[in-house]
Amino acid sequence: MRYTLFTIGDESFGVEIQRVVEILNPLRLHKIPELPSFISGVINVRGDIIPVIDLRVRFGIEYPSGKYRVLIVRLENYKIGMHVDKVTEIMDIPDERISRPPKFFKGFREEFMKGIGHVRGERIIIILDVEKVLTTEEKIELNSSRKNLSP
Repeated sequence: MRYTLFTIGDESFGVEIQRVVEILNPLRLHKIPELPSFISGVINVRGDIIPVIDLRVRFGIEYPSGKYRVLIVRLENYKIGMHVDKVTEIMDIPDERISRPPKFFKGFREEFMKGIGHVRGERIIIILDVEKVLTTEEKIELNSSRKNLSP
């Protein structure tokens, strides 16, 4: 399967390429009160209001200095943005090179991961399960907030 790979801090992550809609430079972020701390706000992409998750905050990774990108992915029937440090490449990772996630891996909970990809010697890619980065309650809250902001 093909994955879009990106980094957050010193860790490498991947999401299934068919989930990726686009990769953006930072846009003006609009804050929404009373959302969880890991949700940075929303962006307006050609009239589409998209919530943005800061994966560094969600996963408890130290904030690096420098630039970042917004990776727009399809989640169920809408899109979300994810702050990532850098999008690095598109890579094929065969299923036999992906192992089941351990209960905890470097502080990441199992439910966030589809698996651990083992590529090029010692390199490890954390394969994210984008459907589980948000809880059901968080998805409902975000969808409601997004609808309130739409024209």
